[in-house]
Amino acid sequence: MRPKSDSTRDKTGGNKTDIIHQLWRTKGECPKNTIPIRRRTRDDLLRSDSIETHGRKNPPTISPTTSHLPDDQTEVHEHASVYLDYGEYHGSKSRISIWRPDVNMTEFSLAQTWVVGGDWDTVLNTLESGWQILHSMYGDNNTRLFAFWTSDSYGDNSCYNLDCPGFVQVNKDIALGAALNTISTYNGNQYDFLLTIEKEQDTGLWWLKFDTHLVGYWPSFLVPKLADSARMIAWGGEIVYDASGQNEHTLTQMGSGHFAEEGFKKAAYINNIEYIDKSNHPIKPFAQNLEASVTRPECYNLKVGSSRRWGTYIFYGGPGRNPQCL
Repeated sequence: MRPKSDSTRDKTGGNKTDIIHQLWRTKGECPKNTIPIRRRTRDDLLRSDSIETHGRKNPPTISPTTSHLPDDQTEVHEHASVYLDYGEYHGSKSRISIWRPDVNMTEFSLAQTWVVGGDWDTVLNTLESGWQILHSMYGDNNTRLFAFWTSDSYGDNSCYNLDCPGFVQVNKDIALGAALNTISTYNGNQYDFLLTIEKEQDTGLWWLKFDTHLVGYWPSFLVPKLADSARMIAWGGEIVYDASGQNEHTLTQMGSGHFAEEGFKKAAYINNIEYIDKSNHPIKPFAQNLEASVTRPECYNLKVGSSRRWGTYIFYGGPGRNPQCL
């Protein structure tokens, strides 16, 4: 099963220096007509609060542009992201650089794209994908490809990867939740991947594409606020840390762990940023038309730019706690 749209073709060029491989592929591959599913172990379940909450965002994330933390909630979400809002979007395309930031065992760090419908005042629906480091789910600090959806503002109807019914995988070569084994190094080799989330008009399916691989799709009935189109598309990084009993900011890093102004080979980037319009054409937004959401620029920041080779891009990230971020 494949989408009919032609816009999922890789037209962005990009600057990959090698083919992206997943670590599990060093042990073999899946037979034809099967798909890879990351095995859930007893330890995976023990790290969750309960079997019912395994596979959901824990703690629940927030919108990349709005903070809705109640006074008694101790989990702090911080973002360095850009977004387009109040439109009718059919998807997102971008190249996301791959890093392995230092992350506290009880926290997480990610780089992703958000496809958002609805809002917090009614019900928020999102489709999300990128890479993440999340020890509480995977049991290590490897950088892993992930996919996520929610239809109730990160409540009970939310799920990672294939941990519950929802996302339909059609690819035997890419495993959601699997570790990536090509990691960028500071002032060294840089690796990235093309990530596409695109709505097919005829079927209403939202397709996920990793580089040239069609991974699978989310049926529209999962996310009714996205049945027609997305209201907002966002790109960037996020970290979450537990502030209870803490007098200092976390050391968990975002991106490469370095600030945006350090630039190529040092800071994390997302380049060739495009949104997909109602005619399923990828459109490069002007850098000045992207709204920025930076919760604490002294801890994590971003820089927006454009060039002929990279299109519209951002550098983003930071080290967390430092003399200016306490």
